[in-house]
Amino acid sequence: MEEMKWKDTESTTERVVERMETSMCSMEQMSFDAINITDSLVTLTSKAREYAATMKNGDVSEREESFEQIGRILDQVLENAFQVNNVSHELEKEVLYQRDTTDSIRQIIEFLYAVNNDQ
Repeated sequence: MEEMKWKDTESTTERVVERMETSMCSMEQMSFDAINITDSLVTLTSKAREYAATMKNGDVSEREESFEQIGRILDQVLENAFQVNNVSHELEKEVLYQRDTTDSIRQIIEFLYAVNNDQ
């Protein structure tokens, strides 16, 4: 009977650790994605400022071109905002998953301490 508990605990522990490692890899990738998206937002904002300056000081054709470019930039900013929003929601799910995994690990440790104290 005791051997069965140990095998079950070992199997459960392996699954929990694998799940945590997978989740950590997902979080790492999502963090990388978020950094790339925010870097893109910074670049787009900088370009928009340049076009805004041209709209203020340029001739008619330069202003028209700048206006069109700012419209394109705003479209890209909106697309990036949706992307970072999705990444944020996925990160939130992974954090909750990590919390559940931590609870599972805590239960395993408590079980191991209880078994050890019974011996």
